[in-house]
Amino acid sequence: MKDFLGKELSIGDSVVVTPKNYRGLVKAQVISFTAKQVRLEYMNTWNFQSRPEQYLVYANCCVKIDV
Repeated sequence: MKDFLGKELSIGDSVVVTPKNYRGLVKAQVISFTAKQVRLEYMNTWNFQSRPEQYLVYANCCVKIDV
């Protein structure tokens, strides 16, 4: 699958995405793929507790970054 800029995504890649019901960007990691979407994991820090959350998103809605 390819991201918004056309870069190929693979498991373990870091991406930037806007989670559901949130206005800003978060850094997430690709943990798996479905037939049409990418499963990401990011650290939820805005609910007074830092905990990892998973999020399904279409690949063209995220941008791969080099860390």
